[in-house]
Amino acid sequence: MKVTLLFNVLFICLLSTLGAHAKESLRYNLAASESWYPYYIPDEDKPGILGELIPLILDKAKIHGIELRFPPKRTIYAMDNGLLDFDVVSPVWFPGGDAGEQFVFSHKLFGIEEYYASLDGTQLGPMVYKEEVGTILGYYYFDENTFTRIDFASEKELVLALHKNRVERILIGDLPAKYWANKLSVSIRLDQLHTKGELKIRLNKSKIHLLPLLNKAITELQQTGKIDILVSKYTVNQK
Repeated sequence: MKVTLLFNVLFICLLSTLGAHAKESLRYNLAASESWYPYYIPDEDKPGILGELIPLILDKAKIHGIELRFPPKRTIYAMDNGLLDFDVVSPVWFPGGDAGEQFVFSHKLFGIEEYYASLDGTQLGPMVYKEEVGTILGYYYFDENTFTRIDFASEKELVLALHKNRVERILIGDLPAKYWANKLSVSIRLDQLHTKGELKIRLNKSKIHLLPLLNKAITELQQTGKIDILVSKYTVNQK
């Protein structure tokens, strides 16, 4: 009996030790769009800034990352219902910079800009209330109640829609716009800045105990210049 009791105690201690050293896991999704160049393009040799940066952050934080790829509507549902632990967004995309009481933001990763854009050479008047604007399905827009969303699957499809005159204006990041305009031989004009902010990890509060580890990893990568080097790798020829 004493031997059995001793064995059980040792077994419980072993499980506790293993549990203490086991890596925490975070499930994440990087983008609703698969054409968010240069930030993220899956299944490529160069997966984009976030495709390389997020695994670096998780590795430095000693957190196991589980990348899941959901279609846009599923991604929104997964974030709202705890099926995903984090994504990468900018607070300026949300009304008042507030993504909701169930989420917290990490330190900044790097800056990002978004513009109203149109075909070069077109003569458009000022934006009017509820005007139709090409947008990305599953993306957040803080002022979307002021215009009529016409959703497309990706930045690539958005530029093609502009080219085919399916919409006269689109909302798109400056770097994705330049990349796809060049790839598709479409002349795009960036008319008006819509948002200028910083990309951050949006973490579900159920995992808030991991936020200090994520922030520490981000700070270290910033201080060593690795984030700047990674951003330059994908953007130096697009500026």
